[in-house]
Amino acid sequence: MVGHSLMDGVALGAAFQVGGGMGATVALAVITHDFADGFNTYTITSLYGNARRKALAMLVADAVAPVLGAASTLLFTLPEELLGGYLGFFGGALLYLAAAEILPEAHHDHPARSTLLCTAAGVGFIWLVVGPPTADLTRPDPPRPDRRRPDHP
Repeated sequence: MVGHSLMDGVALGAAFQVGGGMGATVALAVITHDFADGFNTYTITSLYGNARRKALAMLVADAVAPVLGAASTLLFTLPEELLGGYLGFFGGALLYLAAAEILPEAHHDHPARSTLLCTAAGVGFIWLVVGPPTADLTRPDPPRPDRRRPDHP
């Protein structure tokens, strides 16, 4: 779990390399996700018979890992070609988890109303974070300056 949280932090730092809006969106997702990671880390460590002290140490390591991962991206800049692939990989991994783990859970025999309400709330939350589409898809994006050369106008 600590390695997973470290990679969450690297994804967060990489997203801020794209821009503030992308970074803020990924930060919200990582912070929300890491609450569940911390709960799982503590619970799993405790269930395997480890002392409370060790479970808390693992919880602290899991909480510090994303910060270290994000800070590590201050030491390097990913080229745009790799950055898109890196963020796409993480996005694809999340879509896989949603399709393979979460979606089948929605089809189990339990109250369908709560599943529907949670799904609608999740879609609404995503819409609030991302906002309505505003891009003019008929016009190509203007060329972006090369971020690797500070002297480039």
